Amino acid sequence: MANSSYILITGGSSGIGLETAKLFASKGFHVLITSLEEEELENAITQIKASNNNISVVGLNIDLSKDGSVQQLYDWAKSVTPSLDIVINNAGFGTFGFIDELDMNRELDMINLMVKNLYVSTRLFLHDMILQNKGTIINISSISAFQPNPTLATYGAAKAFVYQFTRAISEELKEKKSAVKCITINPTPVRTNFQNNSGMQKSRLFNNWLTVDAPFVAKEIYRAHTHGIDTLIPGRFYGFISAINKRMPETFQIWLAKKHLN
Repeated sequence: MANSSYILITGGSSGIGLETAKLFASKGFHVLITSLEEEELENAITQIKASNNNISVVGLNIDLSKDGSVQQLYDWAKSVTPSLDIVINNAGFGTFGFIDELDMNRELDMINLMVKNLYVSTRLFLHDMILQNKGTIINISSISAFQPNPTLATYGAAKAFVYQFTRAISEELKEKKSAVKCITINPTPVRTNFQNNSGMQKSRLFNNWLTVDAPFVAKEIYRAHTHGIDTLIPGRFYGFISAINKRMPETFQIWLAKKHLN
């Protein structure tokens, strides 16, 4: 059954974004997604529609690492619906290796996408939500946000910004007694195309007890939204382990990160 609720998911054509789009579509949400790849975008729209024929699905082919792209995204979303109920800033990619050996321009694109443009997206959509006193921003961070990550240094630092920024806004909204929510999701390693796209084919990170699947993360995102959870590590067990890890010395946290990344 369709309703009048709309959700926008950046990077919604694969991985966590696609699974989340399919899940919210099955719950009756009309879906807006973005993708860097046009063919992948069309395939994703077909899959999402198959989850619920009673909802509408529209897509935008866009590179959200570029300057001015978020304004284009915002204007497009407003042309589809004057009011978004949920915005999920999910688009992202990683770089892996020693910092002096990585392509600086690719890392700068990643920072633009996951720091600067996530900031702009949050600001633009949050402004409208605060005026209407309803809506939810969900920013996808990572457990890599919680400690330094040698060979994943810039990615982890970018995700740390996402985590700290979103958590602070959540508290600001509570102080203002706003009905708007700002949620951060911090998955453990997820089996998606991220491993190949980031050059981590030989890393053990995606083949250990911490690894989860995208459909599971999507269900946890939906749980956070429906239960009003401000910050969530998908999987209650992983959240418990992370809470213990945060209390360990930083040298231990770095050792553990290196152990799983290499």
